[in-house]
Amino acid sequence: MRRGRGTTWWWTGLVLGLTLCAGSAVAGGGQHYPNGAEDFVVGALPPPGVYFKNYLVYINKDRLMDNEGKKTPVEFDASVFAAIPRFIWVSPYKILGASWGAHVFIPFYTADVEVTAQTPGGPLKVVNDSDGGLGDIIFSPFILGWHFGPNFHAVFAVDIWAPTGNYDNEDVSTQLLSRNHWTFEPVFAATYLWNGFDFSVKLMYDFNTTNDEYLVPDGAGGMKEVDLDPGQEFHFDWAVGWSPKPGWRFGVNGFYYWQTTDDEIDGTEDPNRSRLAAIGPGLKWWPNQGRFSVVAKQLWEFDGKNMPEGSSTWINVVWVF
Repeated sequence: MRRGRGTTWWWTGLVLGLTLCAGSAVAGGGQHYPNGAEDFVVGALPPPGVYFKNYLVYINKDRLMDNEGKKTPVEFDASVFAAIPRFIWVSPYKILGASWGAHVFIPFYTADVEVTAQTPGGPLKVVNDSDGGLGDIIFSPFILGWHFGPNFHAVFAVDIWAPTGNYDNEDVSTQLLSRNHWTFEPVFAATYLWNGFDFSVKLMYDFNTTNDEYLVPDGAGGMKEVDLDPGQEFHFDWAVGWSPKPGWRFGVNGFYYWQTTDDEIDGTEDPNRSRLAAIGPGLKWWPNQGRFSVVAKQLWEFDGKNMPEGSSTWINVVWVF
């Protein structure tokens, strides 16, 4: 982040308090998970084998919402393009009647963040950052999938987010996919299939550790590093799909995010919790129901609070080895 006058630092400190994760502010919780990543039939673990899934996403945020859910006067523009390869292994072994598997995600991204504030001296660009690289790696050695007949399927896992990315507390753009703390995320997903329809949901709850390099204004025109303990978060992705013929699925998908406990910054609790929701259309193409499939979807965000709002475009590709 660019250094400047004391006024610049004051606004920069404000913006850093609203740091982004895939376009979402850390003003609420740790914001590790890219909301809306999953969609159709997410609760059905595939048969034993090795799978590759690549999430390609473009996220753009063009408005910053305040504690009352109203747009702030700050001119805000943040975008990120990410490719997130995921490698999945489903074993032939059973635990508690469920198939056991494991997976790892390795995110790569490029990002741009610009924030312009209206000050007494006129417009002032307080953030103008651009960067990219490796994000925080996600892994789980413990995935369990149950198939309760042909219609109902469920998955339980614990995903772990490791602070492996190129986090820089003076560069907001590096913080889009790198958070400088661990996250432990229990996951429960379920899918119900009925007459060509599928109803799917992925429920998640996040426990975050401490970021010990968080920047806040020091009261003397500069910045200082303090501990940030992000609040806990509940969020879920959902989808409803319809398959008119084999190989095609059309539907609607979305997400809801809600911060459940306060952040703690330098030992002081911040009561300004965050929330966000989104909805949009989705399409899945699975030619000949073979080794390859692709999902394309668009999400528009609303009901934001203490977060940026915008939209995201996803193309998720699966290949079966």
